[in-house]
Amino acid sequence: MNMTPWFHRGGLHSGGPTPTLYAGAAVVIMRTFNPKVTLRYIENYKITFITGVPSVLTLLATKQEKHPKDISSLKGIITMGSPLEKEACIRFQNVLSPNLFNGYGTTETFWNTFLRPFDLPEMSGTAGRSCTDDEVRIVKVYEDRKAEPDELVATDNVEEGEVIIKCPAKTTYCYVDNEQATKEKFYKGWMYTGDIGTWDEKQYISIAGRKDDMIISKGENIYPARIEEVINLNPKVSECIVTGVPDSTRGESLAAYVIKADDSLTVAELLDFCAQSPNLSKYQVPRYYRFVTELPHTATGKKQHYLIKKQAREDLKNGLLLRK
Repeated sequence: MNMTPWFHRGGLHSGGPTPTLYAGAAVVIMRTFNPKVTLRYIENYKITFITGVPSVLTLLATKQEKHPKDISSLKGIITMGSPLEKEACIRFQNVLSPNLFNGYGTTETFWNTFLRPFDLPEMSGTAGRSCTDDEVRIVKVYEDRKAEPDELVATDNVEEGEVIIKCPAKTTYCYVDNEQATKEKFYKGWMYTGDIGTWDEKQYISIAGRKDDMIISKGENIYPARIEEVINLNPKVSECIVTGVPDSTRGESLAAYVIKADDSLTVAELLDFCAQSPNLSKYQVPRYYRFVTELPHTATGKKQHYLIKKQAREDLKNGLLLRK
């Protein structure tokens, strides 16, 4: 993870990076993330807040469990970029800091929903509720047009729709010199994010995936995030990405790329684990698996599903995807 800011206040020690002051707070910029170095900086510089995606926090927690540092100066951790799953949330609270803040938003609109420490771990897995002065809704999805801002999906945490955002204080609702992109993203004072999610009666929003990442199998619309969350619950799994591959009868079949946390993990175990999960329907269980040592991420730690989708097509042709 490049250019990750690690915020801190307090005394500075020699022998480390030169801090920069922003609004009275010292900021240490790490150009290359390293969990061992990060924990050492927290201990040496008495850092009070850090930011990072859940996959980065997993690396920190693993290192802290094996080689603990004095990180008692930490007053909180801000995480974003992917869902904060419940098991991971509890682990981070126990190992790193009890005060976790989880946000969701876009480049154009900054943060728009938030989970605060008192929401966690109960509401982990969701993206929280609208921030002050923002409005976030889940609207229906149509193939030929945008849904109107008032065409809401049910608040049952089941019906899926597109996340739309209104936050006039944070966005110009346009792209400079790009009318086409403006038309695609903005409509009637709302930004249409392309993210798919659900919400409950208290308007806690859960992100299921991107419209672009949707997999269609036997006529069912499937989003990878929910399946990935289930697979990641397996203690022998470190991380995974789920995508679709061509299937002559189904249209697409599901393929899971998995980083092992335990070398003994087998495809048969994963198939059985998914099939036994009460959170997955039969059509949501991946048919194909491949064990890998790394997965593609952006510089900010988000999974790059489109790269895995391209790789999966080639792996299927070359017989590299495994089945029981």
